[in-house]
Amino acid sequence: MFEALISLAVFSFLEAFFALSEISFVSAEKMLIERISAKNRSARICLRFWQDPERLFTTTTLGITLSIAGNGIFTSYLLIRVFKGWGIFLSSFVLPFFILLFGQILPKSIGKKLAYPLVLYLAPPLYFISYLFYPIYFLNQRFLGLFLKNEDHNRPYFLTRFREVFLTMISYEREIDLMEKRLMQSILEFGRKKVVQVMIPLPKVKALPLDATLEEALEFTSKYNFSYIPLYEGDPSKIKYILRVQDILGKVLTEKKIPLIRLARAPLFIPELIPAHQALKMMQEGAQEISIVVDEYGLVTGILTIEDLVEEVLGEFRDALDYHEPELKRLSPEEFLVKGWIEIEKLQELGLPIPSGDYETLNGFIYHILKRIPERGEIINYKNLKIIIHRAVPQRVEEVILKLKD
Repeated sequence: MFEALISLAVFSFLEAFFALSEISFVSAEKMLIERISAKNRSARICLRFWQDPERLFTTTTLGITLSIAGNGIFTSYLLIRVFKGWGIFLSSFVLPFFILLFGQILPKSIGKKLAYPLVLYLAPPLYFISYLFYPIYFLNQRFLGLFLKNEDHNRPYFLTRFREVFLTMISYEREIDLMEKRLMQSILEFGRKKVVQVMIPLPKVKALPLDATLEEALEFTSKYNFSYIPLYEGDPSKIKYILRVQDILGKVLTEKKIPLIRLARAPLFIPELIPAHQALKMMQEGAQEISIVVDEYGLVTGILTIEDLVEEVLGEFRDALDYHEPELKRLSPEEFLVKGWIEIEKLQELGLPIPSGDYETLNGFIYHILKRIPERGEIINYKNLKIIIHRAVPQRVEEVILKLKD
């Protein structure tokens, strides 16, 4: 009995120490530490950890993992040896609750509230322990170096772990305004997103053929109120140029017959699988407000604008001139006119019996059922739902009527 209590106390204390250290470093004000670093050795150790965050989070994560494993193996064994059948119950149900409460929840609550000065007391022993774990830290750095670029391999784990800890912290922080909380969460989530998750997919892109006239370009601008016009050659999927509306306005009166290609600009092409924040940097460096997104084969999959990237963080915003094509229109209480690219989740929110699967849009669901692209006028019956193809082109379904049957 005494041995089990000692084991529980030791491993729970170690887990609490590492959890407390981790949240304290994330929550502490760096400026306060810098201010006293000249006269305080612990403050200087804190700054070393902040300069090498990978070392900090490798140490705390490894410490927490080993402490939990120690409780799970040794404490469980001792409880079962002492209490027999009851020991299995204690190790399966009571022990995990104890570990969670005293090893994670309470230490992190304390660390968040008392990060300073706690971090000053925790830094020296944690720094000593980091030397004990240094071989694992060293191997981790070498392993990352094999797969990541030199300039990136120092921080990926730190960023992932920081997001995890920070998102958890702000979700429970009452003193942070709701809008500030959403903004911080959006910024951290933005760092995880790929271009393909942010771009305007090709089926939604409005574009003109390269041989369109200046008058057609003006009509296009008047209808959609876009600042830029994508131009394609031959097929709408082959977007090759971008035309700025301001470049054609000065030519309306003087050169009505001028070919659009003479006014068009070569666009920036961006791979669809790079991080969205990297695409933003590329567009800023190239002074581009719009770019064309391509897949690994060089085929156009959509377009990306600075506005799309900003809206991922700040949320969607429209002005009176924005063109907006509604994805869904209710024709009657049981009948809807929807776009083929509408997301399945939006239809499920309406109570329509469309299951989730290896697709994200209504078109994907239809193709999943038929194994082909349907033609205009086709009717598909699924459970108590009638799916009528209202408008379609050879490449995709444009509009669908969804009707609930009695």
